[in-house]
Amino acid sequence: MFLSQLLVGGANYQVRKINTSLILRNNEQPLKTLKAPRVHIKSLVLVGLLVLMLYQFMPIGASQNATQAAKIELFLNTEKPLRGRLLIVTGRLSSESDDFPIPLVSVKLEYIRVGDTIPTREVSMITSSPGGIFQDLVNTTYLLSIGTWIVNASFPAQLVYQSTSSAKSFTIVVQPALSLYVHPPQVTLGQEVDFNGLLFACIPCLDDNVSVELIRPNDTVIRVHLKLNATGGPYPGGYYDAKFVPDVPGLWHIMAIWQGNNVTLPTNSTIEELSVEAPGTLQLPPPPLLTYLIPVVGVLMAAILLLAFLKRKDGKKPVPNSPVA
Repeated sequence: MFLSQLLVGGANYQVRKINTSLILRNNEQPLKTLKAPRVHIKSLVLVGLLVLMLYQFMPIGASQNATQAAKIELFLNTEKPLRGRLLIVTGRLSSESDDFPIPLVSVKLEYIRVGDTIPTREVSMITSSPGGIFQDLVNTTYLLSIGTWIVNASFPAQLVYQSTSSAKSFTIVVQPALSLYVHPPQVTLGQEVDFNGLLFACIPCLDDNVSVELIRPNDTVIRVHLKLNATGGPYPGGYYDAKFVPDVPGLWHIMAIWQGNNVTLPTNSTIEELSVEAPGTLQLPPPPLLTYLIPVVGVLMAAILLLAFLKRKDGKKPVPNSPVA
């Protein structure tokens, strides 16, 4: 109402000259006649339109006349970020009817773990101009816990747009390490073989299984599923062990596999080799060098002792008496 009165009043405004005589106290002489500046109707109208536009598009908090529906689109760079890595949350705020971006307004992001009631992280940001884009970079270490999380983006009613929100879920996971040990690495057909290993950083390591593949020389596979036994301690892990008897000679390959769970990524162990020889063909490893040195040293010591004994015996031999002249 005020703006329309201003525009109408400006159209009917007439500029008149103002003759003002100011008397100086020193010489009592009038000053030069002042003229009021000329006000152009077009300039006044443009100023009024500018004020109207600023009033319409400037964020002023919750709008009392929000009539247009808004929407938020959320995007994650990954739904399973690795703990310690970067999670990138990108969003776009726009009108729902014509998908027109809404720039330079406030959007709030809240990160809450499933099962909790209080957000762990809250951040507010301003949408970009002109695209209405916002983005948050989060180091997952700061979210403290692995598991499933929800990020919620909310927009309060501003300008002519109604409030709206959107949410996405993601799961923070860890990358475990899986070891495998085979003993002995060389056996005769029919001899028992032990194998064991540790799944490090598995969570929770309860009622989980590791698969071990025993690959024969002809590439056929024996699969064994072994239950993990939790090791406890500050760094959680799971221990497994088993025995088996190879049924064919040749070079075997053995590998442990962890399928993963909702918070732990899959992983494999290194591939270990097992040499299985037929009975009577097992070649023992060559003895170490010390095995050859011991008899040589023994012979030398015996020779030295024998020489010392003979020399001592010769020293004690009596000297014959000289004949009397």
